[in-house]
Amino acid sequence: MNQIPHLVTARTRLTVLTPDHADLILDYYQRNRSHLEPWEPQRPANFYTLPFWHQRLRDSYQQCFAGTALNLAALDESGRMIASCNFTNIILGVFQACHLGYSIDATRQGEGLMQEILTCAIDHLFQERGLHRIMACYMPRNERSGRLLTRLGFEQEGRARDYLMINGRWEDHILTSKLCTTP
Repeated sequence: MNQIPHLVTARTRLTVLTPDHADLILDYYQRNRSHLEPWEPQRPANFYTLPFWHQRLRDSYQQCFAGTALNLAALDESGRMIASCNFTNIILGVFQACHLGYSIDATRQGEGLMQEILTCAIDHLFQERGLHRIMACYMPRNERSGRLLTRLGFEQEGRARDYLMINGRWEDHILTSKLCTTP
């Protein structure tokens, strides 16, 4: 069984939110709705409600203990959620890999904060969870995300046509991965 990590960076605290914290994540998505909309799937009508986030966080918590996902919220010094990084589809055995998705508050872009958060979280997945490979993809027009992944040491592996349905349309994605370099 996996434990809930409590990771600390220079400016944030990373943790798995419980259903009791649904208001934190709902506030994050409400504040960043227009900022995130071009980069994410279309959301169901109830996405911006507390009951939706109570259930989603209950599922996330269970996935953490099952070892199949690690959905981390980055909280600032006041306890406000300012970013997320989600490691999903965690598969062990001969694969030892997962997918990475992330987002940051519109008001906190350009501070190097996402790099700080992801560096800490990726180190945790490699060192504490024993993963060998983390995969991330981004839309070619999301140049900021591409530059971030490059700075983090992700390498391009290809381009997938019509890879994901984002905001109501199929979008190509650049496929990248980062390998654990320590034994």
